[in-house]
Amino acid sequence: MVRRNRNVGPSPVDFGGWAEHYVSRPYGNFKFEVYPLFVDILAAMPDGIRVLDIGAGPGHLAFEFFKAHPRSATQFVLLDSSVELLGIAESRLAPHAEKIRTRHGAFDQADWDAGLGKFDAIVSNNVPFPVESRALLKLYKTCFARLKKSGVFLFQEPCSYSGETNPYSGNPLSDFLAALPAHLLPSLPTMSAREKKKLHVEKREALARHKEAIAEARAAGVQFPARTDWRFVTVATHIRALEKAGFCAGCIWKKRGSAVLLGVKGRPRMRTTP
Repeated sequence: MVRRNRNVGPSPVDFGGWAEHYVSRPYGNFKFEVYPLFVDILAAMPDGIRVLDIGAGPGHLAFEFFKAHPRSATQFVLLDSSVELLGIAESRLAPHAEKIRTRHGAFDQADWDAGLGKFDAIVSNNVPFPVESRALLKLYKTCFARLKKSGVFLFQEPCSYSGETNPYSGNPLSDFLAALPAHLLPSLPTMSAREKKKLHVEKREALARHKEAIAEARAAGVQFPARTDWRFVTVATHIRALEKAGFCAGCIWKKRGSAVLLGVKGRPRMRTTP
């Protein structure tokens, strides 16, 4: 049985049907390329390492890892604010239950990392981007403290080209890139008109269920933090924050508005090869 450690969150409400919609869709944000990269990097580290996945959702990364390395002794702790998504992760990863632990909570809560212990690697996909740039340092310092002396912090983020704006609009560089013919720059796989229409209908229905769940929670007295926009910072901003937190950091992969960043705490232990 997968072990679940519940961390009391600010709200008992969940995604109201959005979870099933999310897990049913093909990987977006270049994850069809990024997940294999993450898997290969983790597999290059000694077998049996301990990995924290922040915002793990339905366990996509752990699922892909064990699909590629079913005999690995690597252990994953999956942290997410959605009980629904963690439940899906537990079901998908049942064959590797002894190597999986789930934790209900969110990285922006106070003491979100309490009791988690130390890790060889901390990973994340598209999670810190809502955090304002001034709060990134606190997050990265917490991750630095939770890593062993040879640990690594690996994450993918949507990043802006300039300032703290949407990566696809809001400044001359973004506007210029958006005006280029689509075939000139890497982009997500194309979809047929029928596929786009089906996706739109599914998202609309799932969003309606999500809004209903939020309304029910508010009626029950649950308070939600007000968020008026999303902030996307530049790769350079992320790297500066990582370095201030103590990491030696850099960008190891980039396409359009998505980047994979790596922070190294010390000299990593790597798998020995014959």
